Amino acid sequence: MIALDTLFTQQQPDAISATLDDYGIIELIGADAESFLQGQLTCDLNRLSEQPFLYGAHCDPTGKAFSVFWLVRSAQGFLLIMNKSAISGSLAQFKKYGVFNQVEITDVTDQWHISGHFGESIALPDVNENTYVIMLGEQPKQALVVSQTTISTEYPQSYWDALEIERVRPQLTAENSQQFVPQMLNIQALDGVSFNKGCYIGQETIARMKYLGKQKRALFRLSGKAAEVKPATELERKVGDNWRRAGTVIMAVNRSPQSFDLLAVLPSDIEQDTPIRVKGDDDSLLEIHSLPYQLG
Repeated sequence: MIALDTLFTQQQPDAISATLDDYGIIELIGADAESFLQGQLTCDLNRLSEQPFLYGAHCDPTGKAFSVFWLVRSAQGFLLIMNKSAISGSLAQFKKYGVFNQVEITDVTDQWHISGHFGESIALPDVNENTYVIMLGEQPKQALVVSQTTISTEYPQSYWDALEIERVRPQLTAENSQQFVPQMLNIQALDGVSFNKGCYIGQETIARMKYLGKQKRALFRLSGKAAEVKPATELERKVGDNWRRAGTVIMAVNRSPQSFDLLAVLPSDIEQDTPIRVKGDDDSLLEIHSLPYQLG
């Protein structure tokens, strides 16, 4: 079995497969489903004519994200794949506005098996109306599989989450729902925000942050020693001889005893060599890594 402390983007495995028990799915069907989603999400659904899936965020009217998702067109409508704990917030918001549209909105998590696969020799099922394969990256090759048939897997979800953390591609959990504008999660750098598709819920705040240069926070990958780290854990940075609030953990994986890899929202202008620790854990020490992409 491949060790979890392996950096998968540097030492690409042959094949790793994991059942993603923490993920769930919202389905939208109906005559107005596409236009309804176009007015709800940060991504541009018109691009589904050019590409097989979209990455994006679903926000409240203040521009704070309920969830981050992958969206795929299904045989009946659309599937939004996201962290299971974030579904309730997005579902309630969709249903609030959905009453004015011909659209059915349902949590269909129990109808699908969600698995993640990555490596240089991954075996993937055939695509049909009951199975969707979303290719998410290279080096290593990475795919998200959504199927109404159970797919056999060999590893726990922590392996998938570790690769997502290395790629600095977040998923929001309920603990951080409605806390961050998408740019604070780098969603725009991952092609998940359209600035020219027109109006959608939260668009005013998101556009203001881009065009008025008001972005003060961004997402970073950190790693190091800590007793415990989980979503919504608070971090501190060293300022002189003191420690001050630095930011909030979005995702975390325990890669080896007392060694964590994590994503956290920090000040966007933070120096990479700034010492970071977990609030309340004086023995912890975390290092900030360079981003694998440009923020833009």
